[in-house]
Amino acid sequence: MRRTAAFVAVALAATLTGCGSQSDDAVTLWMYPVIADQTQSRAYWQKVEAGFEAEHGVRLRVELQPWKGREQKLGAALMAGNGPDVVLLQPDLIPQYVEEKALLPVSEVLTGGEHTYRPSAVDALTVQGEVYGLPLYQTVTTTVYNRKLFAEAGITDLPDTWDEVKAAAPKLAAHGIPILDYAGSTEETLNMTFYPLLWQAGGTVFNSDGTKSAFSSPQGVEALRFLVDLKAMGGLPRDAATKRSELVDDAVVGGRAAMAHAMVSSTARNVVNTIGAANTVVGAPLRGRKQVTFGQPGALSLLRKAKNPEAAKKFLSYMTSPKVVEELSVQSGYFLPWTDASPPVVDEVDKGFAQALPTARAGDAHPQARKAMALLAPHLQAALLGTRTPEQALADAAGEVDALLQKR
Repeated sequence: MRRTAAFVAVALAATLTGCGSQSDDAVTLWMYPVIADQTQSRAYWQKVEAGFEAEHGVRLRVELQPWKGREQKLGAALMAGNGPDVVLLQPDLIPQYVEEKALLPVSEVLTGGEHTYRPSAVDALTVQGEVYGLPLYQTVTTTVYNRKLFAEAGITDLPDTWDEVKAAAPKLAAHGIPILDYAGSTEETLNMTFYPLLWQAGGTVFNSDGTKSAFSSPQGVEALRFLVDLKAMGGLPRDAATKRSELVDDAVVGGRAAMAHAMVSSTARNVVNTIGAANTVVGAPLRGRKQVTFGQPGALSLLRKAKNPEAAKKFLSYMTSPKVVEELSVQSGYFLPWTDASPPVVDEVDKGFAQALPTARAGDAHPQARKAMALLAPHLQAALLGTRTPEQALADAAGEVDALLQKR
């Protein structure tokens, strides 16, 4: 995963008109900037249009959309009845759209493919036994260290467990360096901040049947206590409670933090470019009670109001064929979505992230996942600010989330 375009804010909204058509029999795809370079992106999708049309005799119209405001735009299009036929979705959005009866299952297309998809990816795209998304690529995050900062603090063995992180934190703090970068702003996605720690502690966001929250469990308290204790010993940035993640001015890249627990590969490359490969270590995900990290498939979903579902299914089969997916992997830097194909490994960064793939978790799927995250985030922030204990913060958040779930 040489670049992670899903975390790059590319303001791109254009329709590829070279091969597309406005006719009703055309298949329309809404795609987002998974290829960061706009020129490369347009060229790739023009090639996809031409290839599909030549092979199936069906018009394909690829409309490149910006990430920003995508949920609102898609929702408005669906209500107006003028949405696309196929759209790129992440797993935590799919249960919501299934509940709203906006998607058609694609299980038959999935089983007709040439490769075996990652079981964790398929599970993340499955609702009530039906698959509602075809994995197109796979992302993953992992731990990245600034080895130089650890060495300057007299630490030769890089910490890879929670206990080792807590033991090393005071030594780095004595040098004015927080051991762990953390972005606690309520605008951050918890998939990249708190949730990996929650999962490492053995906790979950929701209970097994999705009727109540589960993050206020002892495991959830343990995860939040880990952060609060680190902050108390100078192990987190002083502004961790309100800090935003920065793609360019990252704390590990700038030498203002010694490690990150859920870094994307594009940022890891910035670390290498800034401090050198010898001082950069891409390690395995941290181990608490479990070893797990955040990583998800980007999936193509078929909308229920597709004008020609059978033609759209032909496109799904074409788009998820090896020749098309493999070229997308090269162009985007994302990993392949299959377990029976070797991921492209160009350098040590690729190698490190590839080794983290088996531990990737797409999140806790639920129709209210996004709303629950928004309710939980301010309470986590309160704990980091010291206005609530971890127990109080999570209990307060659980009350709000449970009230939300009871309304369903």
